Amino acid sequence: PLDTGGPRLYMDQRCVFYGLPMLESGTLGTKGNTQIVVPKLTENYGATRDPPEKSIPVCTLKNFPNQIQHTLQWARDYFEGEFKQAAEDVNSYLSSSNFEEQLNAQQNTKLETLLKIRKTLVEDRPYSFEECIVWARQKFEKLFNNDIKQLLHNFPRDQVTSAGTPFWSGTKRCPDPITFDADSICGDAQMKNHFDFIVAAANLRAEMYGIKGNTDPAMFKEVLSNVIVPDFTPKDGVKIAANEAEAKEEAKNMDTGDEDPDKILKELPSPTSLAGFRLSPVDFDKDIDDHMLFVTACSNLRAINYRIPTEDTHKSRAIAGKIIPAIATTTALVTGLICLELYKLVGTPKKELSAEAYKSAFVNLAIPFMTLSEPQPPAVTKSQLRGKEYNFSAWDCLLMDVGDVTMEEFLEYWKKEYNLEVSMLSFGVSMLFSSWGNKDKLAARLPKKMSVIAAEVKKEPIPENQLFLTFEICVDDMDSGEEVEVPYVKYRFK
Repeated sequence: PLDTGGPRLYMDQRCVFYGLPMLESGTLGTKGNTQIVVPKLTENYGATRDPPEKSIPVCTLKNFPNQIQHTLQWARDYFEGEFKQAAEDVNSYLSSSNFEEQLNAQQNTKLETLLKIRKTLVEDRPYSFEECIVWARQKFEKLFNNDIKQLLHNFPRDQVTSAGTPFWSGTKRCPDPITFDADSICGDAQMKNHFDFIVAAANLRAEMYGIKGNTDPAMFKEVLSNVIVPDFTPKDGVKIAANEAEAKEEAKNMDTGDEDPDKILKELPSPTSLAGFRLSPVDFDKDIDDHMLFVTACSNLRAINYRIPTEDTHKSRAIAGKIIPAIATTTALVTGLICLELYKLVGTPKKELSAEAYKSAFVNLAIPFMTLSEPQPPAVTKSQLRGKEYNFSAWDCLLMDVGDVTMEEFLEYWKKEYNLEVSMLSFGVSMLFSSWGNKDKLAARLPKKMSVIAAEVKKEPIPENQLFLTFEICVDDMDSGEEVEVPYVKYRFK
């Protein structure tokens, strides 16, 4: 089963490449749809895309949540930044020879990335599991106590807007700091969020650094009893976005303070001094209980800050994973509808069907609503080839079956066969040839076989069972000099 858009689009690309039909269907609670894709007769699956999902405003996530969905998304983002992105940034610093160039290409996040690397690699690097517990306890204090105190310092409970209305009103819930209590149990979900956060955070931190974890409550409570948490006093001059416009402006103009990125980079331990040391990024998986324990506890604690009802791990998993329970009735209906289209494909081999014979279906049993529509024909591009009109769609390609030739022979082929001069040739995201490119690089590639060049730019050998390569080309008519639109090239080299 293909549960997400990515695998579906990949299958669509393969079906287009090999000229095969595709039967696509899906359900979402009481809603369902089917789509029939027939080579050259209908548009392919990837020709149209669903509109992007509505995202939660940044300022709502960071400072003004009012639903459990907001706190869960915030917890997911925190998990990603703390246990995955931080480790990947450190590994990039330790292994990339052009790390400084990569940093300079992202000026807006350069300082933030370096500060995170310094914290992860130097300041907060743990050498024992006990240090992971201390780190988790300090994170609890920062996230659910200190940051809330700072927010209330910037926007006091009795603050009013320029219009004279209370600032903390409507969707803006006034938060309360949380005092750590290892034995605390929340009333809604009956979960030990304080303790669960420490256990989950410490173990994820240990996993990232390759330190053996532990879940013994007695051991945790012993270490926690000796943790000294520094006192916190809110600071003046700290900027906090009060709305989406301010959040966007804040992202554009990050306050660098007195920190100098170049100085931080020079002070970091050199990659050679840490040869062989790497962190293990943790990819979030809603089906791994340890991951969900952290996200649930983190989300619930933030929900408690803002007096939002908490949820247990099971419900949080469904919300975080955007799981909508399947309904057997919808599944049965959609299965029947797509099987009708299957019969049309395989049951009429001697009869050529037109696009009108096929139907795409859209249903919603809750309304109830059901409609059948004819699939859209593929979009056609009009061009000229060999002096004649040439129309092509996403289903078409130019097949080049002359064996594995050199680049020089490849370019000559288009001149002889189609009277076209190649001005640019690309393979995936890599440019192999351009008429304005580096002459020395071009001269070195001209005598090489196309499969060899493709393997070089991919930096991995081509699989033994692969017969084709696909190239994109820009070509000009040799007589008129005008650019000619052509489909991709399907190059058989074996």
